[in-house]
Amino acid sequence: MRFRIVAVGKGMPRPITQLCDDYAKRLKRHGGLEVIEIPEARADREREAGRRQAMADEAQRLLAKVPDGALVVTLDRGGKLIDSEAFAAQLGRWRDDGERSICFLLGGPDGLDDSVLTQARFSLSFGPMTFPHPLARAMLCEQVYRAVTILERIPYHR
Repeated sequence: MRFRIVAVGKGMPRPITQLCDDYAKRLKRHGGLEVIEIPEARADREREAGRRQAMADEAQRLLAKVPDGALVVTLDRGGKLIDSEAFAAQLGRWRDDGERSICFLLGGPDGLDDSVLTQARFSLSFGPMTFPHPLARAMLCEQVYRAVTILERIPYHR
C-alpha cells in the first residue's frame, strides 16, 4: 500500500524532516511513504474572513495533491480517537478491500476547511491536546510505520 501525507507548512525543522525521511525509507519495501508540503496561505488570520479564506485556499491546494483513486484520511481534532492496533486494523481492512493508496491530509494553523473534511473517508484525531504541526507530522509518519509493522508482524510494536 502506498501512503502520501500532504501537509500545510514548509520548512520543517531538520530533525523532523530527518525523522519523516527515516520512516519513509523504512516503508519503501512496504509500498512507500511520500510527504508533500504545501505553503501556508498568506492571509490576515486575525480576522475570521481571513482565516476562512486561508483555509479555503489551503483546501484547494491540499486536494490537488491527492492521487487519483486514493482513499483520503484527514487529521482533525474532531476525528476518531483510536489506538495504534485499531489504526493498523483499519489500514488492514482498507488494504483487504482493495485500496492501494492512502492520502493523509494535515491542515494549517486553523485546521481543515469543510471542503476537505467532506472528501475524507476517515478522519483521525491524535487526541484533544494541541500539538505543534511539525510534531503532528512526525507522529503520523511513525504511526503509519507502526501500523504496517503490526500488520506485517514485524517486531517494532510492543
